[in-house]
Amino acid sequence: MRGFFDSLNFVSIGAGLIAYGVALVVSTALVFVTFRLNTILKKRSAQVDKLSRGHRSMAIALGSILLSQAILLRHVVFPVMAVVRDLFVQRGQTAPIGLIILQGLSFFAFISVLSIGSVWIGSYLFTKMTGDLDEQKHIDQDNIAVAIFYAFVIISITLIVNEGMEDLSRSLIPYGQSGVLQVP
Repeated sequence: MRGFFDSLNFVSIGAGLIAYGVALVVSTALVFVTFRLNTILKKRSAQVDKLSRGHRSMAIALGSILLSQAILLRHVVFPVMAVVRDLFVQRGQTAPIGLIILQGLSFFAFISVLSIGSVWIGSYLFTKMTGDLDEQKHIDQDNIAVAIFYAFVIISITLIVNEGMEDLSRSLIPYGQSGVLQVP
């Protein structure tokens, strides 16, 4: 049993736990802020009133938007966690703490705007393409069939965009320089 504990890197585990804590706080804040942004920017305070009265279609539509944005927003957590973790694991080899905080906030802002905007744009474009079907009107009238259809469309768009968002978020991580090893 002693050999098992000797093989553990407790600094790395501690840094991972700190990064996990950052991820937990950031993800909760992101979901809350996203919900509020959706209601404020889309002027949907009436939608929140409908939710409180048990309007099922509104719950399905807003829930799918929030879930879709969360699927994409999770990609903001990884680069921030990676930078925070490296702060502890690679002491002396990383940038100053101020620069690391600035990087984390930049990742947060950039990926958040893209994530929320992607769902809004996807939703807008799809509703324009359907033409005769006024999804919002039907959802306002508590048409559950349209709400379910709309939810699946939004989630489908998100799942496709997800791969690009993941690639983009991983490309933001400031890895050290790499090169080619020449072997004689």
